[in-house]
Amino acid sequence: MVDDSELDYIRTFLNCVHTAATTKHIQEVGNLLMVADTQKMLLFPPEILGSDGDDFMWKRYMVKVSETSEANLTTAINNILIGIKKFNKRIAITSFTRPTTMCHMKWSNSNKAYFNFKSKRFELDIWIDVEWSTS
Repeated sequence: MVDDSELDYIRTFLNCVHTAATTKHIQEVGNLLMVADTQKMLLFPPEILGSDGDDFMWKRYMVKVSETSEANLTTAINNILIGIKKFNKRIAITSFTRPTTMCHMKWSNSNKAYFNFKSKRFELDIWIDVEWSTS
């Protein structure tokens, strides 16, 4: 699939840094249950945080993470944090081609991880802030 939107770029980034899970965005599937994998993430459209008025805009993306165990959830978190650090330090990430408009990112926050008794899965919502070039 060709990346042609910001959601595509972030989905590809997440798939490259946490290769054990399948990441989709809300436009591709209607909800997390429709992601066909045991380890999965679902990316939602952003909230716009602000702009410098000239060349850059910050957007906050929510990612729902669903894993089969607490250990897999911890691995997902670690992989995403390591990927963000590599991205910001301009260190190569396997299979990821950095979009020229995607400038910087940071882990903003998360909710408290929880165990979903109905699905028997560990789940967490995280928010990632991305700085985009607007020109």
